[in-house]
Amino acid sequence: MAKTYAFRDFDSRRILQRPYFKRFREEYQIEDKPDGRILETLKATEENSLDVLESRLKAIKIAHTLLVGFHNLINRHEARLNRYNKSAAENQQGAPMIEYFTADLDVMELVNKFADAYLELEKYIQKRYRQEFATRLKKARESVGLTQKQLGELVQVSSQGFSHYERAERDIPIHTIIRLAKVLKLSGDQILGLK
Repeated sequence: MAKTYAFRDFDSRRILQRPYFKRFREEYQIEDKPDGRILETLKATEENSLDVLESRLKAIKIAHTLLVGFHNLINRHEARLNRYNKSAAENQQGAPMIEYFTADLDVMELVNKFADAYLELEKYIQKRYRQEFATRLKKARESVGLTQKQLGELVQVSSQGFSHYERAERDIPIHTIIRLAKVLKLSGDQILGLK
């Protein structure tokens, strides 16, 4: 009797519920729900602290890595079945009974969705960090009684450039952050919001 190879019970909406992803689900306390809902939960940004968002970004990255590994597992399984079928045909044996779902496209689609979600959330987090820094900078400048133009001159930045920083429209170079900390008499932790 021919061997039976199986890769069964594949629900393309619940790839992350498979045993392969068990540790990921436990670590991030992800409930039993379709993958699209899991991804939406991880992407949600409303009223969340940056620490929560950073944790979600890490979870999305881990899920993406696992999904790529799972896709590779499916490909290896398919190659093994193809080799068996070729050998069985050459030896005039009966083909194995196979319950098999390739699902390559479904897994790759989810891989791409998680990759896109990672980039989207990372961009949002960077924007939030920039906004928080801009708010701290404005408060610190006002607390010492300097105008944007005055502080800009002290740290060698044009008043227009400084205005961009306070409106969170540009990232601030590290050398400018160091100059700001010195002029405003703030520690690195204070100016970066770590304290």
